Amino acid sequence: MNLNSISLDRKNPTPSNPNSTAFTFGLNTTFLMGKIRANDTYTAYGFKLGIDHSSNLTSQNSSSSNYTIGPVIQFGKFVKVFDQFYYAPNATFGISGKFYSNSPNLYNTKSIGFEVSAGVAPLNFVFQVKDNFLLNITLGGAGINYNYSGSTSDTGNSSINNLSVYGSISNSSSLGAYYLF
Repeated sequence: MNLNSISLDRKNPTPSNPNSTAFTFGLNTTFLMGKIRANDTYTAYGFKLGIDHSSNLTSQNSSSSNYTIGPVIQFGKFVKVFDQFYYAPNATFGISGKFYSNSPNLYNTKSIGFEVSAGVAPLNFVFQVKDNFLLNITLGGAGINYNYSGSTSDTGNSSINNLSVYGSISNSSSLGAYYLF
C-alpha cells in the first residue's frame, strides 16, 4: 500500500488570488495471494487499486482525479541470508484500466485508457517477525510503463501515448505483510 502525502501550498499566491492553495492525495495498493513452493520461489496473483486526486482551491476550484484498477502477477524467490532475514528479489507485471476526470477547467476533460507495466525489485529484503508474518523493505528497482488514454472534452477527441522507463537505487521503502501457509 502506498499513501502519498497530503499538501497545502500557500507559497505561490497570485495577485488575483492571494489565498490560493493546492491539495494532493494519492492511495495506491496492490493485493497479492500465492503459495511458496518447496524451492522457496513463489507466484502471486492479485489486483491493484489506486486513486490520485488533486485540487486547486483558487477562484476556479478545479480538481482532477485518476482511478486505476487491474490484475497483477508477481514472481519471486526467498534466499535465506541468516536466521530470520531473507533476500527476496521479485518481478511484477500488471495491466490496469484507468479513468481520469478534470473539472471544471476550460474543457471539462474526461478520459479512459490503460497501462501496461513491468518492474523488478532486485534489492528487496524480508524479515520474518513471526512464523506467519514477514516485513519487507525495498531499496531500489527498475521497470517500464506504457500508458494510453483517449480523451473527450468540449473541444473534441484526442489520444495520448506515453512510454516511460525508470530505475532507482534509493532509500525508498515499502512495508509488506506476508502470510505463509
